[in-house]
Amino acid sequence: MKRSWAVLLVLVAILGPFSESQFTATAQQKERPIDKLKYPPLKFLPPSPEKIELANGMTVFILEDHEIPSVNIYAMIRGGEIYDPPDKVGLADLMATVMRSGGTKSRTPEEINQKLEFVAASVETGMADEYGTAEMSALTKDIDTALPIFADVLMNPAFRDEQIEIARNQAIDSLARQNDTPGSIAGRIFPQLIYGKDSPLARSANEDTIKKITRDDLIQFHQKVYHPNNVIIGISGDVNKNEIRQKVEQAFAGWARQSLPPPPSIQLPAASKRSIYFVHKDLNQSTVRVGHLGIKEDDPDYFAVSVANDILGSGFSSKLVNELRTKEGLAYVAAAFQSGGMGEPGIFMTVSETRADSTTKSIDIILRVLEEMRTEPVSDTELAIAKDAALNSFVFSYDSPSKIVNRVVELSFYGLPLDFLQRYRDNVAKVTKEDILRVSKKYYHPDIATVLVVGDEKQFDKPLSSIAPVTVIDLDKWK
Repeated sequence: MKRSWAVLLVLVAILGPFSESQFTATAQQKERPIDKLKYPPLKFLPPSPEKIELANGMTVFILEDHEIPSVNIYAMIRGGEIYDPPDKVGLADLMATVMRSGGTKSRTPEEINQKLEFVAASVETGMADEYGTAEMSALTKDIDTALPIFADVLMNPAFRDEQIEIARNQAIDSLARQNDTPGSIAGRIFPQLIYGKDSPLARSANEDTIKKITRDDLIQFHQKVYHPNNVIIGISGDVNKNEIRQKVEQAFAGWARQSLPPPPSIQLPAASKRSIYFVHKDLNQSTVRVGHLGIKEDDPDYFAVSVANDILGSGFSSKLVNELRTKEGLAYVAAAFQSGGMGEPGIFMTVSETRADSTTKSIDIILRVLEEMRTEPVSDTELAIAKDAALNSFVFSYDSPSKIVNRVVELSFYGLPLDFLQRYRDNVAKVTKEDILRVSKKYYHPDIATVLVVGDEKQFDKPLSSIAPVTVIDLDKWK
């Protein structure tokens, strides 16, 4: 029976690749103790999508996979929330919402919804810091229904007034709930502390900026950045390369390339000392973030830093979990990772939730562990566990054609090597204990870390000022 390559990948990840002779040898050695079994190292060889450049400047990646009769399309459009005017933050996000909900010049929202629902297809649009997105999924037999709608939404959104008002009210309602949980507070404020409150990478919308946005603003934003030579599309699934190219060219016929606006200039502040920011919340536990600017994915040290982050705070064997949770019983959550890092340097941070009466002690431990990473070599066991975890999780993060082609679209968007996935294993395998110590000294900076605490200071074990000067944030005034 024919098997999906994705299923085989799972089996290879668990068992390692076997030849016929190996199966025979194994069958003949049933009595051999399991600890004597040896398996070849895990091999991750994802297929490479084919790259096509259309006459209008659109870049298309195609990855054929005929196991399931379905097609997925993912598009990235350069021009995200960082392009918002300072007095109209939220414009790009609102535009992306109404692109889909507002229908097109030739199709009403109701017509689009009915046609897509009838064939169980979907077309969605979204917005991130540096790019917009559009996605489509459909059965192969229904691509001639879904693809023209997908293209029409990208090229000809109508931005109907009634849908703009619905999206605007939904955005304002969401803003009213942004301070309901400590996680949402930390998720919004911590990037502003790292990048700067007014940085395009971190600023957030408020009711005033949302209300200033007009229909003309949405139209102008779309006209500024939505052009074929500013779009990268990935297509995966049950398609024929030549046929799908013709269908895409037909769907986007008449969409002409245009000159593109330069990306906004972004200044990255440099911290010079450790600082603590505090947000009061009546809770019996504290939410804590500790961190600073990180690195970009094209940094030569990216792979070593990724392994170092895993040793520090990924999984139950990590240093932070061991110190905060296992030894001290202080934290419910303890982790470390980097967010972002594709176009601009990301944010390195530790994330923890702890009892209110152990808040300051937990921060002290985090800072101490960071310093130990800079001064003490990790053990062979810690390195081996982190590298195995990185390789295994990486494999299963790209275990389908759509995941692979979507990642290749991202790599192309940011100008990173398209063989990044293929080279990942070798680069991680090369990381040594000396590399971990070197990059920890270079990229971990507990002495200038920014600390954010959301909780009830009356329950803290010691004042936060015992660690660093404290700035109190009033959420009612923090906009």
